[in-house]
Amino acid sequence: MTIKVKKFGKILNGRPAGREGALILKQMLPEIEKEIVLDFEGVLVLTPSYADEFLRNLVILNHKIQIINASQIVKDTLIAIDFPLDLKRSDPLRLKK
Repeated sequence: MTIKVKKFGKILNGRPAGREGALILKQMLPEIEKEIVLDFEGVLVLTPSYADEFLRNLVILNHKIQIINASQIVKDTLIAIDFPLDLKRSDPLRLKK
């Protein structure tokens, strides 16, 4: 399942907004869906607080996460929060196991 993250906004900022986005995302995902593609095309800013809240549930629920169209700003944020990505690859980024 591919999720266009831009639907949550072009500037993704703040823990409360990230928590709200995570709740919406959780409702969008069928429980059996284990492979998720997050398309960051059009996202201009992703702050660490938003990213932490938004992505934490996906990791807790053990989803396989692929990130595509991530700008350098988005990649830097994911690195800053120690999101477990294999950054040795070029896009798409995949969750490290």
